[in-house]
Amino acid sequence: MKARSGANSHGYPDTMASAESGRPMKRGLKLVTITVGGQAFDYYQPGWWCDLSDPNDREGQLVDEDNQVARMARLTAESIARGEDFAPALIRAIRLRLDLTQAEAGRVFGVGPNAFDKYERGEITPSEPTKRLLKLALERPDLFKKPKKGGVPLPKAPDLSLIKRTLREARLDRLYGPLYRDRKKVA
Repeated sequence: MKARSGANSHGYPDTMASAESGRPMKRGLKLVTITVGGQAFDYYQPGWWCDLSDPNDREGQLVDEDNQVARMARLTAESIARGEDFAPALIRAIRLRLDLTQAEAGRVFGVGPNAFDKYERGEITPSEPTKRLLKLALERPDLFKKPKKGGVPLPKAPDLSLIKRTLREARLDRLYGPLYRDRKKVA
């Protein structure tokens, strides 16, 4: 199992002695395997480890931030094991890719301001319409721009050619197409 070096953006020491054995520990990412529902799931766990490359040597030290990674990994593995399409880590990744806070994501996706917090903590799963929007955000993140203060960004004027094409493809243009023609003001 390959170890990866982790960025140390918090000013943590690179090395420290183990409180358990006194062995030297090095800060980094260790490939860890957890078992959920009879399935093995691997992820990289940040922390200080006596041996970053030996999967059987689990002696290490985690800080609160590291424990949050472990919790998210377990919640995500549980979701995957249940067959859910949108696990907590994926929902968080989509939100971060869109550069949205949890409250902003709630506004953009049309859910409550605390919904993304609950999705990411595994408390609730998104509704089917929200899952469809999350799938669209995976495929087309450009459609989910950060909202301007006070609302979700919408085009100022609808794209008339898109409206006409949609009416035509839905075979409704004969009935409703005239509503979108240029109109003269009536006195």
